[in-house]
Amino acid sequence: MRDDMEGLPTGGDLRERLGEAGIRPGGWLLASDVEGPLFLGDFIAEALSTCLKPATGATDAAPSYGQILYGEGYAAFRADTRPLMRPDGGAASPPAGGYTLAQEGSDTIFALPLLLAAGADYRYLEQLALRSPATPGAAAMAEQLAAMGWQLAGITTAPQQPYRARVLAGGWLEAGRVLGSPFPLAEAEAMLRRHGRWEAEIDLVRTYLDDGCRLIDRHSELWLDGEVRRRHFSDVGRKLLRRRFQRFYREELGISYSRGERAGRAAAITMLGRIVEACAMVGDRAKAALALGLARRAGGLDRLVTMGDGANDAAMLRRAPWSIGVNGPDAARAAAIGLVSDDMRHVPVLLRLIERDGGDLDAVIGRAQAELRGAALVHRGREGVSEEWAEAHRRMKRKLRGEFVTY
Repeated sequence: MRDDMEGLPTGGDLRERLGEAGIRPGGWLLASDVEGPLFLGDFIAEALSTCLKPATGATDAAPSYGQILYGEGYAAFRADTRPLMRPDGGAASPPAGGYTLAQEGSDTIFALPLLLAAGADYRYLEQLALRSPATPGAAAMAEQLAAMGWQLAGITTAPQQPYRARVLAGGWLEAGRVLGSPFPLAEAEAMLRRHGRWEAEIDLVRTYLDDGCRLIDRHSELWLDGEVRRRHFSDVGRKLLRRRFQRFYREELGISYSRGERAGRAAAITMLGRIVEACAMVGDRAKAALALGLARRAGGLDRLVTMGDGANDAAMLRRAPWSIGVNGPDAARAAAIGLVSDDMRHVPVLLRLIERDGGDLDAVIGRAQAELRGAALVHRGREGVSEEWAEAHRRMKRKLRGEFVTY
């Protein structure tokens, strides 16, 4: 069975990715989430939104079929795997077989069979990534960091290679400094075809997609909001779609992230299921591990600043001695400092003060507020985030990234 997976790029060794980054020893490091702080695209969500729809009779509306399928699949998967995740605190009893990290970030890999069934290829994903606009001021921020002697690295749960193509085209971040997840689209198709499993297993995916789209149509109401056609998917429809997704990945593909279940079975039911299981995605804790590993290769942990805008950045933000939650309430509640800004050129102001006044959080925040003079909102993070500030983060995130953001 392991021989079946030979040659599949599963990204299981984080040390390989750390080595590719080419971090120089000495100096400060900013380890940032990619989607949000550096680029405004979400090319997996965009691909699903474009590619997933009924074969006939599709009604374009917001949210799209693909956005609903992705979002409800993610919700069902999180509900299934939450008991398998090691809690940040407390003394909860571990599940049978122990905790696993495999499920963290793995919602992204569930897009792989869907995109295979829709006929999307890697070139298409790269084209979407290349169209992702840089966050306002991100390129100028990178230039300022270089002038300050800082190094910048991007860490993402998304597939690594399309964003590497994007930064290579932009020229302001080295391609090796983008560390993300494997997404073996072409390799998975070649493997399924080589073993004569392509038609039968992709038909399972197509049937799931057909069923999902029918549920969306059956349990939705549509209306015009100005020039935008809106879709309201009912709570009953959500429950039915989540159950259909659970049957798809558990029973039809045979995927499990429970060590106990895996130990007690001979194999996943499908080769596609084994491929999905084999891919070690960059999830919440892997993001933190990569940031800390990069810092050890640079100037040490005391010279690390992390930055992110989503809930899946929280572990990375909590583990760093200095952290910035930018344009996202979940990130701000995990970070030492919250920042609301539509221009990433405000970030080096904070970094310069952290470098100068390291250890005095109140001094850094106070001086940043005085220097920025209302051009950006800077505040204490974690327990210091008021609901008013959280709403300011939400508004800015919607303004920059749109209504339907994965995290």
